[in-house]
Amino acid sequence: MKGLFKYKDLIFELAFRDLKLLYRRPFLGFLWMLVIPLATAIIYKILFSDFMHISSGKYPFFIHLLTALLPWNYFSSSVTQSSKCILASKKIIGQMSFPKYLLPLSIVLVNLIIFLPTLIVLVGALIVFKVNLSAGIVFLPLVVLIQTCLIIGISFIVSSLQVIYRDTEYFIQIFITVLFFFTPGVYSLEDLTGRINPLLVKIYMLNPLVGILNLYRIVLIRGYWKDLPGEVNLLNTIVSPVLWAVFVLFLGYSVFKKYEKSFFDHIYL
Repeated sequence: MKGLFKYKDLIFELAFRDLKLLYRRPFLGFLWMLVIPLATAIIYKILFSDFMHISSGKYPFFIHLLTALLPWNYFSSSVTQSSKCILASKKIIGQMSFPKYLLPLSIVLVNLIIFLPTLIVLVGALIVFKVNLSAGIVFLPLVVLIQTCLIIGISFIVSSLQVIYRDTEYFIQIFITVLFFFTPGVYSLEDLTGRINPLLVKIYMLNPLVGILNLYRIVLIRGYWKDLPGEVNLLNTIVSPVLWAVFVLFLGYSVFKKYEKSFFDHIYL
């Protein structure tokens, strides 16, 4: 925390540099941060709801998708981009002396800046589709914080491993793709719990992103928690994601500091 306070200006400078580079040339500029997730949600809605008739319970399928897809994009974009951030910044590393963990941290900050405005759009979509907002929306910042801690920890791990093991980014792409279908984004938990073995359901619920996505829906949609299957409880919805987030954050920092010592031996290879 002391290091973060000391280098806070550098963190924001790195983040806004990446943000400007990301949206400088496209004609729509920053609007793409809204257009892409909305377009993806529409495509998924047509494919999975209109063609495959996958149920989303009592809520509109588009809302079911958005409440999962927006947090998921925040997660996947942060982790994927972080895997390359150390190697992509080798010129800066060679010219300046600063804690290298600021690089993946700035990537997460960029994606957080992109993610937050989409939550406003999500609230607007809930109103348009006449889905009642929950009073628990006041806890939305805490849910974002839990997810951000988890993302930072994973970003520390993948960014450091990519420097040493250059195949890491490809494993990450496969991991992200598989993990998406192990979270209740497209399908509902009711469908899942009714079709697979109870033991597998318990294993599935260990995925912290399952709890985090449930939390987004619970704090945004009034009465959503009442419609969740019995397998969803306080332990796997709140306690488990918090413990995972704290554990992965400290694990990620430890892994990063371990490999940071050998960055210069591999970064210019």
